[in-house]
Amino acid sequence: MDEEKTLSPVPADAADILPQKPRFRPVETLFAWLLLVFGYFFCRVNPMWDHLPFAAALLAVSIYAFTFLVLLRGRCRFGVVTRLVLLSAALALLAMLMWDNPFHAFLCFTYLIAAYAYLVCTVTGNSLEGAWSDLLGADLLRAWFVFPFSSFVRLFPALVPSKGKGVGRTLLKLLLGLALAVIPTCIAFALLSYDERFIALTEKLFRVEAEDPTGDILRFLFGIPVAMYVFGLCHSSVVGRPNKEAEAERIRDRAEKRRVLPLMSACAAVIPLLALYVIYFVSQLDYFTSGFALQLPYELGYSDLTTGYADYAREGFFELCAVAALNFCVLLALSRYVRRGFEKLRRALCVVLALFTLVLIATAVSKLWLYVTRFGLTPDRYHAAWFMLLLTALFLITLVKQFRPQFKAVPLAMAVTVVLFLLLVLPGSNRLIARYNVDRFLSGRAQHLDVSYFSSLGDDAIPEMLRLRNAADRPDAQNRPNEDQCWGLDCRLTRRAGYKRGFWDAAISSRRAERLLAQAGYMKEESPP
Repeated sequence: MDEEKTLSPVPADAADILPQKPRFRPVETLFAWLLLVFGYFFCRVNPMWDHLPFAAALLAVSIYAFTFLVLLRGRCRFGVVTRLVLLSAALALLAMLMWDNPFHAFLCFTYLIAAYAYLVCTVTGNSLEGAWSDLLGADLLRAWFVFPFSSFVRLFPALVPSKGKGVGRTLLKLLLGLALAVIPTCIAFALLSYDERFIALTEKLFRVEAEDPTGDILRFLFGIPVAMYVFGLCHSSVVGRPNKEAEAERIRDRAEKRRVLPLMSACAAVIPLLALYVIYFVSQLDYFTSGFALQLPYELGYSDLTTGYADYAREGFFELCAVAALNFCVLLALSRYVRRGFEKLRRALCVVLALFTLVLIATAVSKLWLYVTRFGLTPDRYHAAWFMLLLTALFLITLVKQFRPQFKAVPLAMAVTVVLFLLLVLPGSNRLIARYNVDRFLSGRAQHLDVSYFSSLGDDAIPEMLRLRNAADRPDAQNRPNEDQCWGLDCRLTRRAGYKRGFWDAAISSRRAERLLAQAGYMKEESPP
């Protein structure tokens, strides 16, 4: 991706204004071709469409390894922060391999791509003011959007090397022609597949199945923009953007110019909001305190019936979460768009708003905890609790920023978000959910347990399902599953034992589940022919 000036007979003063033809090294040409393959498999193994953890992990490791060990060899400068980001990517990769959770696998895969873009941009020296700077948000935007799209079309000239002739150049031209022939060939094959003799002959000669190639064509087409994005990112990162200091200064100047809102207007906008919260807290004081005491507000008409707990726990929970998110946006607006001056008053508004929001979050958490203690844990409740924890951490960082203006709030908020993300995906949420519900039932804290719900937790719940099933034969258990529950568990365990996952679509927890099922006698060994 080195830009080299070409010799030209034009005058020296005119040569500076003529567009220069980019020239690419052989390794960059190879990288461009590999990215076409990467784009196809990116659409094929993306957890958004199909849960293939080992295939997605292999694809991520391949692009990381080739980029940093081959393409950018000798150009990378890994600091402390970039090494920590690389470590977090490795932990996300491990979480994707360990647990049978398609949603978390998608989050991990997305984080791997986002971390890849940031690392490519940073280790090549394109960070504006270092990794631990308030301009970290600008660095992320540059890595995710500016750099890739500023060289978005560089992939195509890189497919054919700028230098050299002979066998290598001819071979690359042939490969380009073959790549262009993929789509019309697949379409023609689909149209001719009506003939049974033709299909039998192709299966005999090429061992291909007569399937609709539309999916592969779409993956190839959608993979081209993916390849263009990654190549543009790497090209722009290597070429670099001059005058980083001047660009950082321009970003700070633009940030100051955005401060157009007078402080008086900000006070007039925020004070009615705070007054509304005061009235709300006073009017709902008994309603809120009962949630902290893990009791229903009987004086408000709620009863001990199941519907009473459900109505109380659900009523207003999502509204409280939305209000907390709204207050976070108001805090950002106060910090970024209010004019300088009277800083103590502005910070006081931010502190009061943050404290009110923390009370709202605590109220939502108390209602959620009451619901969990009554009805058990589910993925939705688990993720809601995690979101509440993230909001609490961000508001606490905002509070510290008001008392210490030099505090690096942006990089710390990003670091806390990454750490909480890893804490979400690494322990295996479905395993923890199943364990909590089984412990709650066996200890006698819950009299009812819906065993059919375990099927939605995937293979991560298999060990706990077996533990629950074995508890039926333990006389020391305070609560044991009845006959209907045992029958439901046996049906689901037998059905899971009836198929074995392949190498690419089985997480480590799936292999462990199959081994436990075999030990428990649910998997029947195949008799030799």
